[in-house]
Amino acid sequence: MSGPTFSIVRRVAFHETDAAGIMHFSNFYRWMEVCEHEWFRALTLPMMSTTAEGIRLGWPRREASCSFMRPLRCDDEVRVTASVVAVGTTSVTFEFVFEKDRAGRWTEVARGRMTTVHVRQDSTGRMEAEPLPMPVRAALGSGAPGAS
Repeated sequence: MSGPTFSIVRRVAFHETDAAGIMHFSNFYRWMEVCEHEWFRALTLPMMSTTAEGIRLGWPRREASCSFMRPLRCDDEVRVTASVVAVGTTSVTFEFVFEKDRAGRWTEVARGRMTTVHVRQDSTGRMEAEPLPMPVRAALGSGAPGAS
């Protein structure tokens, strides 16, 4: 991982598992988004906002992927660590490492990547990429509050 990082710790809930008792793959994507949102919240950056002119600003996903190495089961404690791997003109790419607590030792179980694009959406619903806001660009650089 490169760039600043941010971590959350979660416990796999029963409703997040499938019939085999393993966390359903779709939840890894949800947890990546939760980690991203918590990071923005820790930095006091909005994930969505509306301008005075009624234009909505947000962060849709352009690309997301995840590789699974080991299963997670109900009640497993998991640390999700995000890092910034690329900052473009209009987008940010994060890498996520999922680690399971195994008797006090964190073991990697999955690794994901997600690229989000800063967009404006007009009243007709049309979305267009926008340059990253300066507070976002500054916060996701090294030494940002909430980053480690």
